[in-house]
Amino acid sequence: MPFSAAQIAARIDGEVVGDGSVELTGFAPANAAKAGDLTFAENETYLARAEQSAASAILVAGGHASSSKVLIRVANARVAFARVLPLFFPEPSFAAGIHPAAVVAPSAKIDPSAHIGPHCVVGERVTIGAQVVLQGGNHVGDDCVLGKATRLFPGVVLYPKTQVGQRVRIHAGAVIGADGFGYVFDAGVHLKVPQAGSVTIHDDVEIG
Repeated sequence: MPFSAAQIAARIDGEVVGDGSVELTGFAPANAAKAGDLTFAENETYLARAEQSAASAILVAGGHASSSKVLIRVANARVAFARVLPLFFPEPSFAAGIHPAAVVAPSAKIDPSAHIGPHCVVGERVTIGAQVVLQGGNHVGDDCVLGKATRLFPGVVLYPKTQVGQRVRIHAGAVIGADGFGYVFDAGVHLKVPQAGSVTIHDDVEIG
């Protein structure tokens, strides 16, 4: 979806220097930018490279000027960069609801806005908050809690009693809450020490 420089500036509290109607259709680093792209520059060196690129506009911090490019001036170019990228590369959306191939315990509490993908298992007394996404093949053990807007990528496993905060992202294949290697040696035999604890993950955490 294309945006004008003025539209982007309004979304990131920036100021356009030049033609605010110029249409921007993508975002790329200076060495790969083409006509229609927005690029960004944190300092004079990067700005010089961006000015020599084919980009149509440059995201810059502070009072930088350009004789050849439209600028979008912001207080912090790196923060603005993070806010602009989702406009051009939006995350996939997931419809609310529970896939027919999911197995959900009767005692689980799932917010109506959550997405429970195919082949997920949701255990007893699990609480799943608003806008949570379980993409598929996830196992959420008994008594787990998932806060608002948390996302589990495919194949994530949460052992029982795991507490996950809001806006947490756990990437594919991660296992949270598995036993530690606790053993004692007794009369020639290794005895496993029971793992009686649990895991708590606070808000805004990303686990790979």
